[in-house]
Amino acid sequence: MTMSDHESNASSEAPQAGLFSGAPGPLQAFIKDQRVLFLLVGGANTAFSTALFAGLVLLFGPGVPSAVSLLVAWVVSLLLVFNVYRHLVFRVRGHAVRDFLRFTSVNVVSFLLNAGALTLLVEIMGLPAIPTQIGITFAVVVFNYFGHKYFSFRREKS
Repeated sequence: MTMSDHESNASSEAPQAGLFSGAPGPLQAFIKDQRVLFLLVGGANTAFSTALFAGLVLLFGPGVPSAVSLLVAWVVSLLLVFNVYRHLVFRVRGHAVRDFLRFTSVNVVSFLLNAGALTLLVEIMGLPAIPTQIGITFAVVVFNYFGHKYFSFRREKS
């Protein structure tokens, strides 16, 4: 078997045919299941984003709506996690702009759902912002997983 045969086989062994096009990413040397890796990276990003949100809420104080802190944390998190997913987890090539637009569209929908729920629960119902956001995050994670799995980084089977 030549090196090109091996590389061809490696990319064709990706989980869920037609979903990802690249060879396994560097993180997959430790975690073989790409779905688990996706969730771990997403979880780390969620923890980062939540911590950033909490820090911004505390920094900005009660005079700034919690949705402002959420937007700032969301934008920073979006840019970072897109690059991690694309380069270290999925190793997809080509279609970078399309992937980013799809990735962003999934995240925009989840952001709008998140911001709406957060505004309703914090600004209207008076619940505390930080624990409320943590609760909302669970639903958003599930939505994002399926959106990115079947839309953002989808590749047609060659």
